[in-house]
Amino acid sequence: MISFLLLITIGVPIAFAMGASSLFSLFADGGLGLALIPQRMFTGINSFALLAIPLFVLAGSIMEHGGISRRLVNFSNALVGYISGGLGLSTVLTSIVFAGVSGSAAADTAAVGSVMMPAMKKKGYPTGLAATILACAGSLGPIIPPSLTMILYAVITNVSIVGLFISGIIPGLLMGLGLMLLTYYFGRKLNLKEDGKPSFKEISKATVEAVWALIMPLIVLGGIVLGYFTATEAGVIAVVYALVISMFVYKELDMKGLYKVFVESAATTSMIAVIIAGAGILGWLVAFGKLPLMVVGFLTSITDNPTLLLLLIVVFIVFLGMFIETIAATIILAPILAPLVVTIGYDPIYFGFVIVASLVFAGITPPVGAILNIAVGIGKGKLKETIPYVIPYFLVMLAVVVLVVFVPQVATYLPSILLPQ
Repeated sequence: MISFLLLITIGVPIAFAMGASSLFSLFADGGLGLALIPQRMFTGINSFALLAIPLFVLAGSIMEHGGISRRLVNFSNALVGYISGGLGLSTVLTSIVFAGVSGSAAADTAAVGSVMMPAMKKKGYPTGLAATILACAGSLGPIIPPSLTMILYAVITNVSIVGLFISGIIPGLLMGLGLMLLTYYFGRKLNLKEDGKPSFKEISKATVEAVWALIMPLIVLGGIVLGYFTATEAGVIAVVYALVISMFVYKELDMKGLYKVFVESAATTSMIAVIIAGAGILGWLVAFGKLPLMVVGFLTSITDNPTLLLLLIVVFIVFLGMFIETIAATIILAPILAPLVVTIGYDPIYFGFVIVASLVFAGITPPVGAILNIAVGIGKGKLKETIPYVIPYFLVMLAVVVLVVFVPQVATYLPSILLPQ
């Protein structure tokens, strides 16, 4: 772990840092053969459930290039775009709907940002504020189901993917509401006035144009929640639906555009797969070295109060997320923290949601802040411009996680009534 953190500090890519630090450990131990590396790397990615990841990545990319995301933006603008800070409100609302299909913060941020960022800058939004709204709204992707991060966590810890998905619905919507209220505040404070209220005809037109896009998350989420198909099968359905709508209904995606979509999706999936493979060997070594037991022992020596323990874990994850990318942090921390479920008596699904929700902050907290950097890049700004705005938005999202810690029913209510007992 020390060599891993050192490699990260000097700028070694996360996947190679995990592989190199594992190699150092095997050399230092001497009793473990180097053949362990390819074995554990293959085992790390050899899971049927993980097939959902490239599928949802592809679905999100098709939505971005096929006109679906643009129609969602137009629909959101028609509903809330005329309010103070309306373009920011539209960004959050669009991201909530988009999150119901893509499951990826990066895909959500890129798709919505390509349309909303230029519009916000044209309306006079400070680049730092626009990038912060976009990044935080995009970060709802891993919380509102389906979620790539939840799939990873569920595969690693052997908990119900569907249960984790359902647990994120209410907290995710609460986060979205909090982001919208804060955006409205900044809209009033900075006098970010929007165009006049659209007519009923304009709202109806935007709704009709977006209806096929709005149906998509209902099909994906409804099918998963009602048990008609698994998360992986839902990914297939999302891809097929997005293809049909983009190519034959909206007619904005041709074969040339489809080739670009496949290349982008393959590159994103490959990056994720390399990280998962690299974390596979590191995660195994962490478990082999009994680090989870050491962490459990350390935390329980501080306090035996379950709520305080959970708060300590949230603080620890948020801090670590400042330096480690979300997917890598999930794979590393899941086998370390999951044993605490047994120790402190929490429901595995609830505990899993708290960890996943805390890991999401890795995308919006500097210095790494991958999602924040994507948003800043789209806006052609600088990371330091976001600092005054990131803090209040971060606190709003963190407040929901803390609420879930103290009131578990916020996350557990829907799973308790929708999942078979």
